[in-house]
Amino acid sequence: KQWYQRRVRGAFCWIVTSASGSSIGIESGRNISTTEHLSKEAWTEKAFGEKVVDEVIDSVERIIGETKKFLKKIAVVESKLGEDPDTFRAGYNGGIFQVDHIAFLNTQDTASHPHLTSQLRKVKLAYGIDWLAVVWNNLRKPIYCAIASRLDLWTIPASIPASLEDQARYWKQYYNTKAGKGAVQGFIDRWNDYKKHHPDVSDANES
Repeated sequence: KQWYQRRVRGAFCWIVTSASGSSIGIESGRNISTTEHLSKEAWTEKAFGEKVVDEVIDSVERIIGETKKFLKKIAVVESKLGEDPDTFRAGYNGGIFQVDHIAFLNTQDTASHPHLTSQLRKVKLAYGIDWLAVVWNNLRKPIYCAIASRLDLWTIPASIPASLEDQARYWKQYYNTKAGKGAVQGFIDRWNDYKKHHPDVSDANES
């Protein structure tokens, strides 16, 4: 067994990793079972940047479904991986993925989206988070925000497309929406600009 410290729902707890790979934590005298082992930064408010964004995306897609790199594109386009100075602006808690309050509430609406129930169960098992008890300002923490963004995508009736152009249109229709200031070409341009500075990013899974 191996002990290490982790942040769960805003508080540090001690985690013991068993031989099976599962974890048992203690927070305020209460046991929490988890399967995901994340860095302190993933649970830290206003943490940002490539490393933590990739970490939470990899984890969330492993637990509640991959997105053909769409989550990464959202983080790049919406907030430049949290590096945009408006990411954590006063009065707005949408975080790195810019999940609006209405979209966040939608992720908790299991009456309208009953298929979310199984995803929320996975979230509880993996992270020890009772999603129905989460509040919008928790999304200032990268792992909460990534979970919210992925859950929001689960509420969309259309499947996530594969190509960059189709994802840009999908983002505008369902994520940024008509009320948003974003544009399809802006999505494409920002992602292509990101790729210019990150030659290791492959086009293989974009289309």
